[in-house]
Amino acid sequence: MPPGVVSFDLDGTLWEFAPMMDGALAAAIDSLERRHPELGGRLTVADLHRHRELVGQAMQGTLEELRRQSFREALQSVGGDPQLAEWLGDELLAARADVVGVHSDVEPVVDELLARGHVVGAITNGNFPFEQLALAERFAFVVHAEHVGEMKPAAAPFRRAAELAGTDSARWVHVGDEIGTDVEGAQAYGMLAVWLNRSRRAAPEGVHPDGEIASLHELPDLVDRLLAGR
Repeated sequence: MPPGVVSFDLDGTLWEFAPMMDGALAAAIDSLERRHPELGGRLTVADLHRHRELVGQAMQGTLEELRRQSFREALQSVGGDPQLAEWLGDELLAARADVVGVHSDVEPVVDELLARGHVVGAITNGNFPFEQLALAERFAFVVHAEHVGEMKPAAAPFRRAAELAGTDSARWVHVGDEIGTDVEGAQAYGMLAVWLNRSRRAAPEGVHPDGEIASLHELPDLVDRLLAGR
C-alpha cells in the first residue's frame, strides 16, 4: 500500500493547552519578578488571562500581537514599564516549549507512523513554537494557519499543508480534537478526518468523523484501514 500523509492538530491534540499556557505564564511572571523585584506579587496568571481577553475584544491582530499588547496593558496597570512587553513576550514563547507536557502516546505513535512509511506533519491554528521541540524533527511540515491568512476550518491551511507535502488530499488523514476546525475542516477539503476524543464526548448531531479514537495508540492501524480504501 502506498504511504499516506498524517497531519496533527497541536494544542489539545498532542498536549493540553490550558496547563501549558498557565505554566508558561507563571514562568514568565517569575522571570519578570527576578528582573524587576519591585513588581513581585503585582501580576498573576489570572491577571494576564484577563488582559488578554480584553485586548482580544478590543482589537484585531495576530496571536502574538494580541498577547504582547495585553502584556503592555498588564504591566501598565501595575506601574511597570510597558516597553517590557516585548521581552516578556519572548520569555513566554521560550517558556511554552519548556513547560509543555506532550501526551505520552504522541512520540511512539509518530515513530510508528513513520516506520510504516507515512509522512507526518501538523496544521495548527495556534502559534506554539513547535520547532523548539525535539519532536518537531520528525515532522515534514508545520502549517500555522494565521501565516496563510485563514484559520481552520477554512481551506487555506489544509491547502498549504498539501503544497508542503507535495501531494493532494486523496491519501491524507488529519487528526484533531476539535470537531468544527479539525474534522469538518479536513473533510471539507477532501481529507479523511479522525477525531481524537480523549474524554469520550458525544459527537454533535450530523457530524461523522471518518474515525474516532480515545488514544493515539489506536491511530496507526486505523490510518492503514482508512487508506486501504483510497
